[in-house]
Amino acid sequence: MLTARDGYVLDRMLRDWQPPAEEWLTLLKRKLSAGRLPMDAPVPAGLATIDARITFRCASGLADSRTLCLPRDHVPGGAFLPITTFYGLALLGLREGETFHFDRPEGRRDWVLLEKVLYRPVATGVARPEPPVAWPTFRLIAGGLADRAFAAANENGPGPGPGPSAA
Repeated sequence: MLTARDGYVLDRMLRDWQPPAEEWLTLLKRKLSAGRLPMDAPVPAGLATIDARITFRCASGLADSRTLCLPRDHVPGGAFLPITTFYGLALLGLREGETFHFDRPEGRRDWVLLEKVLYRPVATGVARPEPPVAWPTFRLIAGGLADRAFAAANENGPGPGPGPSAA
């Protein structure tokens, strides 16, 4: 089950993003064919959404804790799992305890299990910060510093200084 926001993001990816493999595109279309929550509906507890911190296990035996993220938020080697990866996309929209099976480009069948949703900003009411109503005022004055004399960076006073031979 996808939230309205997550469904919108996946719709945009289908339309605008070049998939890395045919199997990934199939996975994306499967996710889009799943149910969606209405815009105003509360997000159920234990649902993996974008920006949710989750723990999961996969067929390779890897067990990890990551934050599902958009590609622009991903930092290599960090604690994020972009939804543009097979595991990231497969985990999106799962509920705690659900397993999702999918095909990999190398021809093998893979699965991923969502163990726990540790943190979800939507559930805690934490939203992204709003921009300030009024931006700080900054004035440019033409020639504003023209009459000021600056102290020379040379510690010997004004002039060319002793030059490279002094070093």
